[in-house]
Amino acid sequence: MNKESILEVKKLHKRFTSKNITVKAVTDVSFNVSEGETIGIVGESGCGKTTLGRCIVRAYQASEGEVWYRTRDGKELDFLKVDKKQMKALRKDIQMIFQDPYSSLDPRMTVLDIIKEPLVANYKKTMSDKEMNEKVISIASKVGLNTTYLKRYPHAFSGGQRQRIGIARALVVDPKIVICDEAVSALDVSVQAQVINLLRDLQKEFHLTYLFISHDLSVVEHISNKVGVMYLGRMVEYAPTDALFSKPLHPYTEALLSAVPVPDPTVQIDRIPLKGEIPNPANPPLGCYFHERCSYCCEKCCSEVPAYIEAEPGHFVACHRAAELKLRGFEYK
Repeated sequence: MNKESILEVKKLHKRFTSKNITVKAVTDVSFNVSEGETIGIVGESGCGKTTLGRCIVRAYQASEGEVWYRTRDGKELDFLKVDKKQMKALRKDIQMIFQDPYSSLDPRMTVLDIIKEPLVANYKKTMSDKEMNEKVISIASKVGLNTTYLKRYPHAFSGGQRQRIGIARALVVDPKIVICDEAVSALDVSVQAQVINLLRDLQKEFHLTYLFISHDLSVVEHISNKVGVMYLGRMVEYAPTDALFSKPLHPYTEALLSAVPVPDPTVQIDRIPLKGEIPNPANPPLGCYFHERCSYCCEKCCSEVPAYIEAEPGHFVACHRAAELKLRGFEYK
């Protein structure tokens, strides 16, 4: 890990096997995250975004790879190799906000008990019940919840309020890293803006690091410092947000960006329609996984997996065409 990184993912793989069928959900993903920044992870549904996030927090056990984390006292540990006792101590440092604010909250628990649950799991022996309740009230007020309603049950709240409950539950143990798994996709547009602004304010106040998983590129552009684009379990491009949106190097990224709606009917956008369907992850194509849908496909794409190269400083891509243009000294257009 470099000195600025708080999290580094190296060659992460996740495979699911059932009835002699193996699905490669995440394949050879690598990236690093600096402390205090937001990394956006985008791609079509089924590309492995959520699986990647769950492997990082060990909700799923990764099949191969490493997830290095810099602890509060400066030690570097591989999440995937620490034992259960160590992982329990570290788990409060990396929390998750789930996609569905309806199913992620226990309907039989009050909001107070839902937010307090991580404190009970981690600090039962060191914090009194009164101290826990005070901590819950404090964090609930910071996320914009009316603290007089903490004795109510989740069904009494709107979608936006429920997501605030989920955010409070994640932050109550003072984590360093928060994985936001489609945290605003189930909300109305106006509520999305409120929650995104809340997340940014909380990041500044608590010095948080976010891994923001989404399929909405306009949201990712607004909140992220860097963006990783996934396709069929692979990271095909990773770059600072401005560089990726102004000069995408992978054909898949180009197609995604061309599909982003622009709120101006006078603006004409050259859409890049993708032909064909997403390949079956249980039987992925040879070579580049994207070659069957790519307008730049060549013979090499059909047989060789493209290397993940640094095409420009800080701008990584897995594409034969980008690699060839870099080798020949041409500017990618």
